[in-house]
Amino acid sequence: MTSIDIPPDSDDTKAALARAFDAVWERFLAIEGDEADTAENRARLATRIVALSRSGDIEEHELVEAALIHLRVLAEAARLGGRDSPETAFAAAAHPGAQDAPGAQGGHAFTPETIAAMSAAFDRCLDELPFRIPSDALKLLSSSILDEASRGERDSERLRLHALDALKARQ
Repeated sequence: MTSIDIPPDSDDTKAALARAFDAVWERFLAIEGDEADTAENRARLATRIVALSRSGDIEEHELVEAALIHLRVLAEAARLGGRDSPETAFAAAAHPGAQDAPGAQGGHAFTPETIAAMSAAFDRCLDELPFRIPSDALKLLSSSILDEASRGERDSERLRLHALDALKARQ
């Protein structure tokens, strides 16, 4: 795979981003089904791909994996929260196959405020970590945040600290 290197206005970069979008979208719909084919999901994906590409030098396959994880987690957060539109949904990595059954993560329904707190905690974790973080570390962060929220924690800062502690303990 080729590396996506800024400047973002080059034809090669645009082509790589388009290929990444298409690859993620195809896999996402294969997993989530045709009902996930929405303008909102397309916009979320495009926004995430651009943001990831601006983070620096990234391989296309890494971009595809990171963007797919992002979309799948948004879809799962919407299901867990009983919401059709996960605008502020928890933006973390999901375990492959865990989203196949509703309530697969314990059946908790989260309020929009809790989902926003989880999303903020995850985003702040990512701000503190290097860009090239393995997907298993992303899964650990998201699982930790989801577990703590399931136990009743609603403070995004405490969710963030718990997730980072879990990551440090793993290493």
